[in-house]
Amino acid sequence: MTSVQDISEILVNGENRNTEFKRKLDTSDLRKKRREKLVTRIRYMTCEAPFEGTFLVGIEDINGREWKVFGLTEQGLETSEDILTKICQDADVEIVEEERIETEKGLVGVYLLKRLAAPEVKETCSVNVAGRVNSGKSTLIGALVTGTPDNGSGKARSFLLKHPQEITRGQTADLHMSFMGFNQEGQSLHLQNPLNKEESARVLDESTNIVAFFDAPGHKEYSKTMIRSILGADAQYGLVLVPAPEEASLIQTEEERTGIQRLDDITREHLILMSNQDAPFMVIISKPDKAKESDKALVIELVKKTLKDIGKIPVVLRDRNEIRPVIREIEYGVIVPILEVAATEIDSLELLIELLSKLSAKAKSHDLSLPARAYVDKVYRGIRGTNVVVTGTVRAGVFKQGQSVAIGPDQNGKFRKGRLFSIEMFQKRVANVRAGDLFGFDIKDVEKHAIRRGQVVADPIDNLKSCKEFEANIVVTRHPTRITTGYMPVLQCNTIQTTVMLSEIYDNEFLSVGDFARVRLQFLRGYEAIELGEKIVLREANTRAIGTVVEILS
Repeated sequence: MTSVQDISEILVNGENRNTEFKRKLDTSDLRKKRREKLVTRIRYMTCEAPFEGTFLVGIEDINGREWKVFGLTEQGLETSEDILTKICQDADVEIVEEERIETEKGLVGVYLLKRLAAPEVKETCSVNVAGRVNSGKSTLIGALVTGTPDNGSGKARSFLLKHPQEITRGQTADLHMSFMGFNQEGQSLHLQNPLNKEESARVLDESTNIVAFFDAPGHKEYSKTMIRSILGADAQYGLVLVPAPEEASLIQTEEERTGIQRLDDITREHLILMSNQDAPFMVIISKPDKAKESDKALVIELVKKTLKDIGKIPVVLRDRNEIRPVIREIEYGVIVPILEVAATEIDSLELLIELLSKLSAKAKSHDLSLPARAYVDKVYRGIRGTNVVVTGTVRAGVFKQGQSVAIGPDQNGKFRKGRLFSIEMFQKRVANVRAGDLFGFDIKDVEKHAIRRGQVVADPIDNLKSCKEFEANIVVTRHPTRITTGYMPVLQCNTIQTTVMLSEIYDNEFLSVGDFARVRLQFLRGYEAIELGEKIVLREANTRAIGTVVEILS
């Protein structure tokens, strides 16, 4: 609640980009030139995240250098409010909070203005991109988004590398999201500069379909981030890059050492994880222009064999005539298209772009009738004008601006209550988001330091429960020795990433590579929100196991 003291502090700071003072507003402010000037000012105040500004009425402006309380009568403030409401309507802005403060000189009106939400969310299709280090993920995404082939030196990926260590090494170290749009005719709308907010807004406005890419690191040291991307983004599709020259070299090295032809462990892991997500995915043979024909053929053959081993039907896609039957079948999750794509060749890129333009956003089943639920992936505190902002992907139902939500569990297994003050999607404010959509929530009425990655944001009517211990069926896909009770790997599920202890192995004394078993697992650092049927990954150094939750014990 704003007080007289709060107003005094605001006046000391003076007018700025997001704060405007007026002595009063009256009918003269509705005249054409004056009205246009006020509309422009209000739009400017709310044009950047968090898309809000503060408008005070009843403040005297002294030569633009000093501001003092002027005060208004009840009638004068009501007139000012009516005029401000009309001007805000012209500016596509709404008054979301308003207060009347009594001062010694009269009333002061304080109004929080917020950019109006877009009336509807575009159809969005999200794609998780995985692949070993230097497979060309960021370069390919950059070429797709800009519609410009790479120059052979990684120019196309430059806008995706944001952290100092990424720029220095030329490798992704964190999750990055980018998008491309398609108009009603299916034509791709590219961004010359994806970092330009105005250009991004234009493409979003002109697009009827949007394809969003999650780019995860492929380097071994960032494997936990890669797994978090695959499990947490809940994308409708997956895309695994296999670099032809590097993969062929690894295959040949393994064959010389063991006499067995097989894909590299990291590539196999990416294929298994994607398959385990119950979502359709594609395989891109990258850098085909840098590989010998014999090496390319070897890699494709082993990719096809590996896909068959995990219960998929590989389909090599070579021209546009083959796209329609692939689109018709891919959403069932059985066939896996394989494409050769060179980020340096426009013809090669165009085949993939046409395939992406025809992907259905409904490939992964999402029930909009269920209570709304989402997992927190990233948390932002300290953004001016916000309490705490969280991002992620909606798992079920529909979230609406202003609704009450439950967030948790905390370290004691409890859920806190909050309110969705605003919702954003691709840096644009929207009225709601539904299952499968990416989101940014500004959550009010909750202690911001109580929010962390891995928690659930949900409709309070959802039957949320916190879990300390559960059972799962797992298969060990990689381990150098054997796994016994007491083993403490990191568990990843949705956006949850925490240590668990394997407290019991049923019907076995230990586990090794290839073993299936039912096990009991316990969270060591508090409680998490995990449910029956959830997919999990256990990892630690050279160990990997994947599985499914089959019973919640507490």
